[in-house]
Amino acid sequence: MPYSIVGGDGNQYGPVEPHVLTEWARDGRIVPTTGIIDHVSGRQFLAKDLPELSAVFAPPPLMTPPTPTVIAPHAVLYPPGAKFGPDGRPLKSKLTAGLLGLFFGGLGVHRFYLGYSGIGALQLLLTLVLWLPTCGVSWIVVGIWALIDSIMCFTGSMRDAEGRPLAD
Repeated sequence: MPYSIVGGDGNQYGPVEPHVLTEWARDGRIVPTTGIIDHVSGRQFLAKDLPELSAVFAPPPLMTPPTPTVIAPHAVLYPPGAKFGPDGRPLKSKLTAGLLGLFFGGLGVHRFYLGYSGIGALQLLLTLVLWLPTCGVSWIVVGIWALIDSIMCFTGSMRDAEGRPLAD
């Protein structure tokens, strides 16, 4: 069946075969609102109403989102290479505890990491609150204390608050 198109200038172009219209639609030369004239019936309609072009103008199929991986709410992900004790729980790292003690020992961060919240709070208190009344002596005391703690962490002499050894 030959067809003609009605251009934006109002002129008719054609006749052309349906496969040519399909190519033009794929190239964007025909849009869904382009006028089409059927030479057999003399009927005029829009390009989107021509069955041969309906597939070209159909909206793309909706993409279904990928199914998320469901992790149980109580599940915890550990980094590769994490060490676990005989009870199946992860061990604290010697290196992490030692570096925290070395760089942030005055604030008790390494003690908080190992589960010793009371001692960590005491180191934090001595460093931040008592430095002025003690004229800085508390800083020196906590600094030496933190250095000794760091060495103990690096050598594995210190354990976590539950008595478990530190992992390499």
